[in-house]
Amino acid sequence: MKVNVVVTVLCLVCFNWSNGEKLPTYITPCNRTDPNVHKCVEENIEVLRPNLKKGIPDLFIPSLDPLLIPPTCVNEEDQVKVTFTDIHIFHVDDFLMDQFDIDLDRKEVNISITFPHLRIKSTYNVNGKFLVVTFDEKGPADGNYSNFKIHLGLKGTTYLENGEEHLKWEKEAISTEVEDSHIVLEKLFGNHTDLSDKTNKVINENINVIINDLQPVIQRVVTDFIFGIVNKLFAYYPLKELFAHD
Repeated sequence: MKVNVVVTVLCLVCFNWSNGEKLPTYITPCNRTDPNVHKCVEENIEVLRPNLKKGIPDLFIPSLDPLLIPPTCVNEEDQVKVTFTDIHIFHVDDFLMDQFDIDLDRKEVNISITFPHLRIKSTYNVNGKFLVVTFDEKGPADGNYSNFKIHLGLKGTTYLENGEEHLKWEKEAISTEVEDSHIVLEKLFGNHTDLSDKTNKVINENINVIINDLQPVIQRVVTDFIFGIVNKLFAYYPLKELFAHD
C-alpha cells in the first residue's frame, strides 16, 4: 500500500530520460538540489492521483483500487494456521502524505503515509486446534481499518550491471499502526451463524491485541510488495537515466 507512493515519489524526483523519452507533460520535473523538492513531489503526486486508481504501467505501479496482493499466512508454526488468499485492498489511492524527506546524496528516503480508510476483502482458511475447538473452515473475510499509518525508511546502495550503475533499495526502518479496526470472518463454524457471530464479537473485542500480534505479518507483506516494485524499477533503469544532474 505504501509501496506505490514510494515508487511514484522516487520516479518524479529523479527521472531524466537519456534515450529521448520525456516525462508526461502534466508532470513538473523536480530538481534534486531544490531545498523544497518535497513540495514539488507532493504537487506531482496530486497530479498523478487520478491515475493511481487504475495503475501506471510505465512506473510498474499496479491498480491501487483494488490493490491485489499475494496470499499470506499467519501463525504457520502454531497450533492454528490461518491463510488469507484472494486479497483485495480498497481505497489505497486515497492517502495522505504526512512526511517526505529525501537525501539523494546519502541515498536515503523517509516517508510517512496515512490511509484514512482501507477495506480488505479476502478468503480465509483456518486449520488447527484452539483450546478444545478444532477448526477446518474456509470463507470470506471482510475488514475495515481507519487511519492506517505507515512509516518507511529506505537506504540505497549502488551496483554495476553491464557496465551501468544501478541502485538497489533496502529497508532501513518500517512501522505500522491502525487507529480502529473491524473484521468479519463468515462461515467460521460452517452454517452455525450464532457461533460465528459470537466468535466474531470476541475477535473484535480483542482486535487491538490481534492487530499488534499481526505486526510482523503486516510489515512483511508491506515490505515484500514495496521493494518488489521499487527494485524492479531501479534494476530496469540505470542511475544515469533516473537521476538528473544540474
